[in-house]
Amino acid sequence: MKTFKNLNNNEIKVLKAVCLASIEYTGGEFTYFDEVMEQINDLKENQVKGYLSQLSKKKYIWISDDEFCQISQGSFVDYLSDYEFN
Repeated sequence: MKTFKNLNNNEIKVLKAVCLASIEYTGGEFTYFDEVMEQINDLKENQVKGYLSQLSKKKYIWISDDEFCQISQGSFVDYLSDYEFN
């Protein structure tokens, strides 16, 4: 298994929340911001938005630019199969 060497601890926490929320609500296909926030207890909304933006820039996730802001797996990595969370 590979690990996330270019992510800080909070980015990993948010990516894990995206993964868990997408599995819980759509079987791993996609999720939404409010579902991600349900998985995170110790970060504020603005912090999570910032980490989501960084994860998107690093191509770990993709965020749609429509009114729904759907969050899904990025083109850089299949984090459900190739990578493990610390």
